[in-house]
Amino acid sequence: MTAAHVASANRLYTYVGAVGALGAVVLGQSLRALPSTPEPIAWTGLSLLVLLAGAFGLKVPGSSIRLSVSDTFLMTIAMLFGPAPATIAIGLDGLLISLVNPNVRAPRRVVFNLTAPALGLWAGSMAFTLLMPGGSPASAVTSPLTLVLPLACLVSVYFLINSGSTAIAVALERGQSAFDTWRRHFAALALNYVAAACAAFFLVVIIHRVGFIVLAAVIPLVIALQVAMRSWVGRLEDAERHVTTVDRLYLSTISALSTAIEAKDGVTSSHIHRVQHYAMGLAQALGVSDPMELKALEAAALLHDTGKLAVPERILNKPGRLTPAEFETMKRHVDVGADILSTIEFPYPVVPIVRAHHENWDGSGYPRGTSGEDIPLGARILTVVDCYDALTSDRPYRPALSDEEAMRIIMSMRGTKYDPRVVDVFARVRMEIAPSACVEHSLRDAVQPIRSAAQAEQQPEASVPAAPPAAGGFDGMLELVSLARVVGGRATAADVAALAWSHIGPSMPGASCALFMVDPTDDAVVVAFVAGETVSLLQGVRMSLGERLSGWVADHGQAIANSDAKLDLGEEASVAGLHRSLAVPLSHKGRVIGVWTCYQADTFSDAQSASLERAAPLVAQMLASLVAPAAVAADAAVTARKSSLRVVARQ
Repeated sequence: MTAAHVASANRLYTYVGAVGALGAVVLGQSLRALPSTPEPIAWTGLSLLVLLAGAFGLKVPGSSIRLSVSDTFLMTIAMLFGPAPATIAIGLDGLLISLVNPNVRAPRRVVFNLTAPALGLWAGSMAFTLLMPGGSPASAVTSPLTLVLPLACLVSVYFLINSGSTAIAVALERGQSAFDTWRRHFAALALNYVAAACAAFFLVVIIHRVGFIVLAAVIPLVIALQVAMRSWVGRLEDAERHVTTVDRLYLSTISALSTAIEAKDGVTSSHIHRVQHYAMGLAQALGVSDPMELKALEAAALLHDTGKLAVPERILNKPGRLTPAEFETMKRHVDVGADILSTIEFPYPVVPIVRAHHENWDGSGYPRGTSGEDIPLGARILTVVDCYDALTSDRPYRPALSDEEAMRIIMSMRGTKYDPRVVDVFARVRMEIAPSACVEHSLRDAVQPIRSAAQAEQQPEASVPAAPPAAGGFDGMLELVSLARVVGGRATAADVAALAWSHIGPSMPGASCALFMVDPTDDAVVVAFVAGETVSLLQGVRMSLGERLSGWVADHGQAIANSDAKLDLGEEASVAGLHRSLAVPLSHKGRVIGVWTCYQADTFSDAQSASLERAAPLVAQMLASLVAPAAVAADAAVTARKSSLRVVARQ
């Protein structure tokens, strides 16, 4: 827990302690005054009605409103008998609610529920008594109009103290503005208090005219009202469950669509789901409570890059800096995505967030140069969390940055690219809202054809060159062609790699290399051959598909030049003097069967990259002839293992 959280918790405990102390004083005074309060049978009966109504109160689904007629009886007690019995009755009601509701059994919540409402009703009752002629109770007046102003004062003081004290507690607990919390969650409850005051007024008038015998008729009325409200609330709960189910289905469909879109991008679906998690947590920390606004952000976090469908993969997944022309093409994805999504009748404002998610706080963004508060809050949230997750994740062209480095970059753009308030709140809560675990989406197998098509588009089926390439390239290509025609079943992947490296190696003096073969049974790549001065560092390396540099290249089928060698080999790469890496996928008939990765101290030249990329198709062709029988055997082994598991499951 950070120092800020400790300070916030201390303020909350201090506030609850102060309210509890004041409430305890009020309850103590009321207990002392209770024996001298006249007509104990009458106010005891009304107090029992308070407890009965409170115990069977109903919460309106989808809101913070709790339906109960207990406030009517509490105000009736206050008007007829003064502050003492009313304060004791509301204290007992708060204690009963705390004991019945498991969510409020924490000691500080019990203390607050017991004392805060008591303090509010006591203050309101005192205001009523002071405004009554001669301080007399309501039962002593001759004209009902005499009650109007004192009752209005009672309900106003009671409501403001009760709702205000609760809003302050909630705001301290969540680190939000007390007034904003009150306005969003409690201001609408004023209507409930006014309705209860009106009912209490008529009940007092009837009691004044008929006597307390009217309570015998009130009890069946309360029971009938409770049954009617329960039926109504039950129908609301059914409707809310239906809406929740539809919302869940709607979001699942959006999630599946976003995963399919990301399959054409160089970013895994775990990134967008992490961004969604961060965005929702940050929105709540900023005090966003409107369900429609939250749902819009939830959907926009998944779909904001829909327009990338219109961006060529050669630009979308280019490791290096984009040219001005390429960047202009990339910028089109914002409007394209918003236009696509505008054809869907979302029940919440998704499109404005998507259309503005590349706008900057100072107006320097695109596509329209919108600035400041004119940018939707959801878009301002999305830009910050998207940048943070991208910076703290491994990319083929750089390793993940630390939290401190990422926040330093984000803070440097506070007030220019990013909303200062959004950045400040994110800096405070980012560790709390971080996803505890975010695994790759389960639709990976379903979207694999999309990735395969994208890979095939970038790497068409290779043909054997008719003549050796230009000087400085792969001069022994014809020898490999001859070997490809005669290679038999006794050759291994290491044999092929050794022959290839004997021709490639001279063009990369001082470099080390590794041939990674894809293990389809474990979704991993495993070293099958190493060469160079640092072979000990490369021996036995294994990584999952999509992880680190070589795993990413195997998963996406795209070559990466001059990435950081630490992505594959960790900090030991720097110790060994290896700073740059060159990874080329070995693809055959649209399927990546391996990755050839080289490491050296200096930047790989264009000629070195071209040499390895020209050799890759032929090396892949030879390796394919070796791994095909093994792949069949592996598939058979996997099938047999699954069959045995099914047999065990049946037993």
